[in-house]
Amino acid sequence: MTTTNSELRENARQTGHWLNGRLGTATMADTIAAILADHHFAEGDTRLVCGDLGGYVQAEQMSARDLLEPLMAAGSIDAVERDGRLVFRSRLLQAGPPVRLDTLAEVKDAALLEDLRGDAGDFAREAILDHLDPMNDYGRTTARSRRAAPGNERLLRLSLAGALHEAAATDAVEAALRDHQAGRRRVSFALSPSAIGPVPGDVATFEQGPAGTFLIERIDDGDVRRVEARGIVTGGASRFVPETRTPTVGHSAASAFSPLVHLMDLPRYTDGEASGFARAAVFARPWTAVTLSASPTREGFAARLSLARPARTGTLAEALGPGVSGRFDRANSLVLDLLAGELTALSDLALFGGENRMAVLSRNGAWEILGFGLADEIAPGRWRLSRLLRGLGGSTDAQAAGAAAGAAIVMLDAAVQPLGLSSAEAGQALNWIVEAQGRPAGAAQTYAFAGGLRAETPLAPVHIRARRDAGGNLTLRWIRCARASADAWLDGETPLDEPVEAYRIEILSGTQVLRRGEATAAEFAYPLAQEIADFGSRQSRLSVRVRQRGQVVALGLAAEVLLAV
Repeated sequence: MTTTNSELRENARQTGHWLNGRLGTATMADTIAAILADHHFAEGDTRLVCGDLGGYVQAEQMSARDLLEPLMAAGSIDAVERDGRLVFRSRLLQAGPPVRLDTLAEVKDAALLEDLRGDAGDFAREAILDHLDPMNDYGRTTARSRRAAPGNERLLRLSLAGALHEAAATDAVEAALRDHQAGRRRVSFALSPSAIGPVPGDVATFEQGPAGTFLIERIDDGDVRRVEARGIVTGGASRFVPETRTPTVGHSAASAFSPLVHLMDLPRYTDGEASGFARAAVFARPWTAVTLSASPTREGFAARLSLARPARTGTLAEALGPGVSGRFDRANSLVLDLLAGELTALSDLALFGGENRMAVLSRNGAWEILGFGLADEIAPGRWRLSRLLRGLGGSTDAQAAGAAAGAAIVMLDAAVQPLGLSSAEAGQALNWIVEAQGRPAGAAQTYAFAGGLRAETPLAPVHIRARRDAGGNLTLRWIRCARASADAWLDGETPLDEPVEAYRIEILSGTQVLRRGEATAAEFAYPLAQEIADFGSRQSRLSVRVRQRGQVVALGLAAEVLLAV
């Protein structure tokens, strides 16, 4: 096999020449030492700091503390005083074994050891690290952790004016989230005054006590040494993974940004104004915050919204068949390939409360809203979702159509935001562009989109039934569905979310419409004489289609049934 000079240069760019290591890339330790030296602080020790850093930006005059704190937060680095020197060390890299505490001091009227765990709702379950990407002309981008256990939507946000390769940034943000979660656990105890070995900054374990590793944060000396410590996670430093992307240089960085964009006209699946359900989901790797701008023409684009988080999106790995609504669809499961992130299982209570909502692009072009209670990763990035709630938000037409393999899916979380349409813009075609923030403007792709109508579309009525009287005349009755506040029933009736109540009723023979009528209440009279005129005889089965009329969207979704009469 022949290796060209260009291949050798490319290999050296990624992994470093054997003589000079990473070709000038600094380390966290070097950067901290340089900051200390620039501020004339000689008593610092950074030998126990691990991690790479491709550069650090000081945009203005700053104190050493202001420069060091973001570095230490992003790198999970502690600073402790040892023999008059300030020692920096990575929490994940311990130079020696932890201090083993085998004897605790008893304090009158106090527990020997208090082991407290903070409320899960007070701690983030996901972390984001904002940093500079050396592979994208040092533009700002974000690394995102995997999600911890289901819970709130709190985010741990870290910002670093430093250059990190993708693998290093991913390692850092994952470590930061693990450390943040470990900090939920706090212990307090007392030591004998003669136990002078442990000092703040030490990592400790218990001979007889709670399992785990703890960082001593505070010691108050008195008749006993009162100690406070927090849980930490420890482990070896991550191994450097060579970068496989090709760097972009100069103004080419803008053209290199190629996001995946979903502009979605969604039904009103939760509370909110109808105009707020025209929403955007954007994904890019590496991620950087984006701005979406709109114009009725191809110039004069005005910014409408910014997205700080990438959407969890992907495609169906297998077709999703039609299902049932109003109860769990146990016959179907949903198999998808997720571009990034994770999915989690939920209790039925959380599922009924509105969590784990997903949009699936169906065969009829509409988005089905569904919920899932069970999520299993069956291969890297491939998930099987089950315990499905289908056709939510009145998306029963999309649920009945099913979805093909390769169809888009989007998790409906805080990363998906309203486009900011006004009520006058509902249904109006606008041109949209998506631009990376903090990068030179380039020739952005234009997306044509008209939204805001689906949330104004009346839903299909339900429970259509027919009753024939003694004279053979039929009366059709049904129950209307509401797009908003459907659970706030007054006097046993579904709320009316249109100014007036009106319906179109069609009597069918196969696909042919034999008779069309209108009604101003949820019932329709179909005399026997009309039935004989339409069919030639009295029928034992009748095919009926009913649609509610609306103010913004003239005719709503159709409910079509075959009734025994």
